[in-house]
Amino acid sequence: MMKPMKILIIFSISTAFGLISPVLANQGIITSVSLSPAGSFEVRSPRIRGAATKNGDGSLSARQLRVSVNSLVTGIELRDEHLRDKLKASEYSDIIVSNAQGESGRGSADLNIAGVQRKIAFTYTERGSVVEVDFHINLRDFSISGISYMGVGVRDQVRVKAYVPLR
Repeated sequence: MMKPMKILIIFSISTAFGLISPVLANQGIITSVSLSPAGSFEVRSPRIRGAATKNGDGSLSARQLRVSVNSLVTGIELRDEHLRDKLKASEYSDIIVSNAQGESGRGSADLNIAGVQRKIAFTYTERGSVVEVDFHINLRDFSISGISYMGVGVRDQVRVKAYVPLR
């Protein structure tokens, strides 16, 4: 039986390279990446380490969520290698979301990609045992730039959709 992929907020580092679509796993992320002059692709990971917690007052929190950079796939092996290089996988093995706090469908968290940490804002929807998280990042904010191959480049704005397990 197919289930929606539980994607971590963070990152979907896909973050640096992909967007949303249905996922067929128990947890993970999907990042949508737009190309210039035209086109797009998705970055996916089937696994998020960590979970969100529903607090007594109805708010949500997550101390730390992690996605392995090496688990990110785009469907093209060469692009996967370039992605790992840009995310400095040899130095920073995980994309990390920490100190996530949310209430009434909106929240904030700290996102660390390739050693650069920034505060992000996100929206979320509870869906049973999963929290669907949606946010945008600017790759330049994380010192990621110059992504281009044969005249086709990655746009700086990336949308991340994550399905995070809820406890």
